[in-house]
Amino acid sequence: MLWLIAGQQLLRRGGAPAVKLHALTQALGLTTGSFYHHFAGMPDYLAQLARYYGTEQPVAGLAQIHDPDPRVRLRRLYALALDDEMRPLDAAMRDWAGSDAEAAAAVRAADAILLEFLATAFAELGHPPAAARARAQLMFAAGVAHYTPPWPTDADIIDEVIDILAPGSTPAAQTRSVGRSAKPSANRPASSAVRSQSKIT
Repeated sequence: MLWLIAGQQLLRRGGAPAVKLHALTQALGLTTGSFYHHFAGMPDYLAQLARYYGTEQPVAGLAQIHDPDPRVRLRRLYALALDDEMRPLDAAMRDWAGSDAEAAAAVRAADAILLEFLATAFAELGHPPAAARARAQLMFAAGVAHYTPPWPTDADIIDEVIDILAPGSTPAAQTRSVGRSAKPSANRPASSAVRSQSKIT
């Protein structure tokens, strides 16, 4: 795990080309011998780095943002998508996926996990399967898109998005009130949840 977290930090800063053995050992203050104790070589390491992003990391993160209210889950996942640590990692993984089969498979796996999470939430808000999947894709596309709007962005814009994609469900203001009274940090727990996977324990 230690080596994989260090690799993700390098991915954030310089993309896949920055993930080199020397950079890893320097970042961790460990030796190449320690590296080869855990990995057969750089190809094995890069494959494991990709797979961590594609399966273990999203599963662990989503488990920590669970809530009975689907709107609360949607808000937390959206906060995660905008997180300062997850956005550059996601962008680096998608860039890497353009030239590496393991990375491409990892991105597809992570996307599938997140889309299922979104579709389930929209289904719980009363939409039939096809409509829930369509809404999941629209919200997911907004989350992974990298753009800067020409106007100020309200922190609660996700509630407006949910109102558009799931009209007639629990009002945004009511959900915010319930979510905040039960969990004071409901706006951004997903970020801390996934970042907790990145801490050395």
